[in-house]
Amino acid sequence: MRDRDELLMHAALEEARRAAEEGNEPYGAVVADGSRIVALGRNLVATTVDVTAHSEIVAIRAACEAIGRTDLSGLSIYTSYEPCPMCCGAILASSLDRLVVAASGYSGEHYGGYSARGLLALIGPTALLAMTSGVLQAESRAIITAWSKGREPLA
Repeated sequence: MRDRDELLMHAALEEARRAAEEGNEPYGAVVADGSRIVALGRNLVATTVDVTAHSEIVAIRAACEAIGRTDLSGLSIYTSYEPCPMCCGAILASSLDRLVVAASGYSGEHYGGYSARGLLALIGPTALLAMTSGVLQAESRAIITAWSKGREPLA
């Protein structure tokens, strides 16, 4: 399973690179059925001027369209960085079975110390979502670091 997770996470990281090349924050996601990619998503917030166009939301929308339903049970989502609260809500609402995360680390810098794992713990046993973290974490952090260094400083 680790090999499959790494293969699919590489696809999510490639989406993150594409997002950065297009002028967006470098986040990517993949919805998969086993080893088969159902949908890809990358952050499109800046280029679409849509604050909801996070990579996970984009991937979930594409997956729903691809399979013709909103129930994504039986599928997994791979994301290059820990999903925000909005994206966690969409992941839970779409009934995805598994969340695989490359890097995480909001730890107080965003959303008041929020974490996806913490949210799932609050929801408790009703959340039928398994979570795996740290798959290709170093690669994900390298993409984010490279993007951060290339950004213009805020005035």
